Amino acid sequence: QAFPVPLSVIGSVSLQARGMPVTYNDEAYGEVMTWTENTRIKYAPNRKSGKSFHRYARYMKARTVGEALRLGSYPLDLLFDNEKGLLWATGGPKRDRPPEVTKIGKEQLKAMSQTDRVLGTLYAKWKMWKANFKLLEEHGFTRNDLKQMNDVQDPEGGKDSIAVAIGRREAQARAKEILEAVERDGGRRVMDDEVLSCLRLWGFKENVNRANVMPEGAAFVHSDTVGVIKMSTCERTLLTVGTKRYPEFTMVLTHWLRERLPKHLQQFAYTSININKNYAGRLHRDGNNSGPSLIKAFGDFSSGELNYWPSDDKKAPLEDLRPKDKVTLDIKENVLLFDGNRGHCVNKFQGERYSLVFFSIRSWNKVPKGDAAEAVRCGIPLPTKASMAFLQGLLGPSGKEGYQSWPTGDGKGARSRGPRTPHRVHASAARGVKRGPAGDVASPAARVRKVAADQRKR
Repeated sequence: QAFPVPLSVIGSVSLQARGMPVTYNDEAYGEVMTWTENTRIKYAPNRKSGKSFHRYARYMKARTVGEALRLGSYPLDLLFDNEKGLLWATGGPKRDRPPEVTKIGKEQLKAMSQTDRVLGTLYAKWKMWKANFKLLEEHGFTRNDLKQMNDVQDPEGGKDSIAVAIGRREAQARAKEILEAVERDGGRRVMDDEVLSCLRLWGFKENVNRANVMPEGAAFVHSDTVGVIKMSTCERTLLTVGTKRYPEFTMVLTHWLRERLPKHLQQFAYTSININKNYAGRLHRDGNNSGPSLIKAFGDFSSGELNYWPSDDKKAPLEDLRPKDKVTLDIKENVLLFDGNRGHCVNKFQGERYSLVFFSIRSWNKVPKGDAAEAVRCGIPLPTKASMAFLQGLLGPSGKEGYQSWPTGDGKGARSRGPRTPHRVHASAARGVKRGPAGDVASPAARVRKVAADQRKR
């Protein structure tokens, strides 16, 4: 059948208020979706009440589908009335399904009849929800789980789609397992392959706002940020809902980096982690970045090196940057410290490639106190005036002084040697956070327990 999800599985009309689909039985969809503008129809006598009585009285005179819509029938009325036995086809043209409306231009859509646009839209939405509910079932989620995950509106990116929410929930569950294993093993490193296992599960939104990095012809990229952002629609600086909703995922990333900082970079602070999947960013300079950034790529891929112009004065047009002035750096086996405000791009690659960029937004000193405390609990070492001054002095203006690179040292089964290196977090930012030996923020598992306790209190 074209619409195999029964009404008993999907729910009732009341779901519309929650952003869920209004649903009707398979027979109604299977019939109505074959109609055209000129399909002849007949309505039963008016048995409705209230406002519906008066509206039905107007459109029940229609003799074709197109006429019914013009006389005031809502698109969903066609399904409802057919399911209830109030409407049926009596002849005229039919088809297998409505035309495609989601992948055509505005002019083509405008040229369609009202009936084609209406039924095409209903059909596209039904296919989407059919796929989404299949995902829920395959991953053991309920509609109530989804509603609970999306009760909080993300002011930057809207509510998570079902596929995104499922992926993020599973990435968070995997992150919990990793943090517990780290704790059992005496506070060892989080390994590259463990980070990769979380990234593979993470649900990426289709980000249409990064036009400066999109490869030519791309309509969106898979690029998310955890940590602090400055909203593109106003001047607010805040911790992303994704960071609050999936704190263990963020903890895995921050723990991974903390164990790979050389001694002279122990004060490296940042507000945000940009997460990228499977695209080669074109030549650009970061827009909302204080400059000093750390980047590392993960995955099973070849090529995909980072091209970087360490002598870029940040003023000349990007097209004036000369190929001979770039350095090409392997960030699959190495961590790279670079200036995100200087020109950089990614070589084309084959395979599966993710990257993490640790950086500070320009409004790093405007994070609300509550968000700052939550960020620190997730292991994000927010900058202070002192640490930002330190960061700005890390890189020279040109040449080899404009970047630093070092290997991660990861191998299969590798463990960090000796006690963990203390990670310096400014006292004002970490106030109220349990601290472990040597001034380090409490262990990842302890932070998980604290975050969970704080969420229960709220």
